[in-house]
Amino acid sequence: MRQVNIGLLGCGTVGQGFVRLIERERERIRVRDGVDLRVRRILVRDIQKERTGIDRSLLTTNAIEVIDDCDLLVELIGGVHSAGAYVRRALRDGRDVVTANKALLAESGRELFAAASASGARIGFEASVCGGIPIIRAIERGLAGDSIESLTGILNGTCNYILTRMEERGLDFATALRLAQDRGFAEADSTLDVTGMDALQKLQILAELAFGSSHVRTKVHGIDDISRQEIEQARSRRCVVRHVATARRLPGGAELRVERRELPESHPLASVRDENNAVIIRAKAVGEMLFVGKGAGSLPTAAAVLSDVIEISRAEARVYTGENLT
Repeated sequence: MRQVNIGLLGCGTVGQGFVRLIERERERIRVRDGVDLRVRRILVRDIQKERTGIDRSLLTTNAIEVIDDCDLLVELIGGVHSAGAYVRRALRDGRDVVTANKALLAESGRELFAAASASGARIGFEASVCGGIPIIRAIERGLAGDSIESLTGILNGTCNYILTRMEERGLDFATALRLAQDRGFAEADSTLDVTGMDALQKLQILAELAFGSSHVRTKVHGIDDISRQEIEQARSRRCVVRHVATARRLPGGAELRVERRELPESHPLASVRDENNAVIIRAKAVGEMLFVGKGAGSLPTAAAVLSDVIEISRAEARVYTGENLT
């Protein structure tokens, strides 16, 4: 049986969830997939910090030590500078990489996929968009025989949670944001979320997969200036306000929009509440498909990371190599 040594960069909520899932599912994965997954080293900022269920002997503050001592690198530190440097080093050395880093992929995806192609490495990134929803696989593989015309969805769990609380409890934006932060659905600095930039980064990844075009028009409007009056006016018309991301195929390119939209209560996205995400794919042959699930939280995201790790680790692995991005 093949043993796969995993190097983990980052041990926050998602990283700890990933380690717990491997421990819980190890035997099932061994039997079903024929691979023995082992976390070899974990990069952290503070080794002394208490982390329940994490073997402290695996911890290090030396990223190069983690990269050089693994077969597969899992990047969960976020950001684009340090994370990008570590991922590039791993790919240069021919090591496979799994990442949940939407910002890094949106900014440097083409370069990273080219580096992976040059070294024979593979990149898994299912967890970068929509948490536990397998939307990357649906677009890249499930619809490989069809032509996608548009993608419409709720891609940011923080914004959706805030809008749901404003709608159900009559809260103003600031109060709903604080509640989201208290519940762990929003970062202390939620600027990227509430301005729409987080959703745009995710939409860029999906659009490149679906359309493969670098000629893109974008428009972004967040929810940071929304008022209770806007929510109440929508309700009076039997509508709800949702933060909707849309990508449409155009001749020679694509149009990407992230904006507040007033949706009738009968719309499929109107019933998507709290931290949930949803994506509607419209394709020429199969028509419309709706994907709904948890878009935030440690375990849904960790499960998506683990699914990529398993798939890359299998002998018969078929993972996205980024040919249409290079």
